[in-house]
Amino acid sequence: MKALVSNRRIATRLVNFVCGKSIGGQGGQVQDDVPIPTISPNEILVKVKAVALNPTDFKHLDVIAPPHSIIGCDYVGVVQQVGSAVSSVWTPGDRVAGAVHGGLFPDKGAFAEYLKVESDLAWKVPDGISDTDATTYGVSAVTAMLTLNVRHGLPFVQGDEAAALRDEEIFIYAGATSAGLFHIQIAKAAGYRVVTTASPRSFDLVKTYGATAVFDYSSATIAADVVKAYPNISKAVDCFSEGKSTSVCAEVLKNTGGTVVTLLPNGKSSVPGVAYELVMAYTVFGHPFQWLPPIGPKFEAKPADREALVRFYKVLPTITHILKPIPTIKQKEGFEGILDGLNKLRAGAVAGGKLVVHFPA
Repeated sequence: MKALVSNRRIATRLVNFVCGKSIGGQGGQVQDDVPIPTISPNEILVKVKAVALNPTDFKHLDVIAPPHSIIGCDYVGVVQQVGSAVSSVWTPGDRVAGAVHGGLFPDKGAFAEYLKVESDLAWKVPDGISDTDATTYGVSAVTAMLTLNVRHGLPFVQGDEAAALRDEEIFIYAGATSAGLFHIQIAKAAGYRVVTTASPRSFDLVKTYGATAVFDYSSATIAADVVKAYPNISKAVDCFSEGKSTSVCAEVLKNTGGTVVTLLPNGKSSVPGVAYELVMAYTVFGHPFQWLPPIGPKFEAKPADREALVRFYKVLPTITHILKPIPTIKQKEGFEGILDGLNKLRAGAVAGGKLVVHFPA
């Protein structure tokens, strides 16, 4: 099969990490001789129809991924083969979507003609959801579920069951990002009022997805403005986690204390009573892993995170009217579209939606 496979040596990856940019060309190569993955009794083999692109994909290509790893996380496709232990759950031809831990393994990764996934870590796509929209419920949606339902303890979305309204706000920094839009929806579904940040051009967008109030992230007084309007916020998620964003979140929580969940490492909080907690979405796959092996940080397996993903994807087909797909931008078809899209993400040239690439039929 064809697949986008990493090929950077450790020295190049270290230089990219230190410089904070990609050197040595595109990185990775499209190979047409990659073995189709062999599935275990508890796995399914998926023929990939479309993929969504995330910043983590080019970061794996440039820094994290060891050579010969298949890149890509978010996918939608059709079940091609079913493991012997899960034939009562899946049938060849079923529409399926989700996320895989792309970028670390030679037989996993979404940017390929076929992928394998554990049968309970994927969801069945309803007829009313297009392939394009289905790709968006990958890393961004899973991250929102993990930060809010697991780390912050918000109740899971339960079908048509309406959550009791709470007299409480939660602060989501960067609400117009892919992760931010899913955070807003999950928090609103849990009964919270959502206070968020965005650029003025995205104010209407975040309100459409459920935000109660939105503040201009570029304002020099943003933290003070939020605290003045909402002085009792004790939960925050930083969906940007770069520059001043995490310190802004900490300042928003200064009156009550609390936890800022971040999506990238950000050291320790300087605000008394406020703690930072890093969420690494890949813990939902239930196995230990290491970034930039053999010298990078190691992450332990967290079975509870995997259980949360199983729960989330099991109910997702019944709640897509509550947890709506996010805006998308279609790219060129096939691997050319993937490589072009990754370059756009590297350059910070993507706004207004998640890049989606369809494979030729």
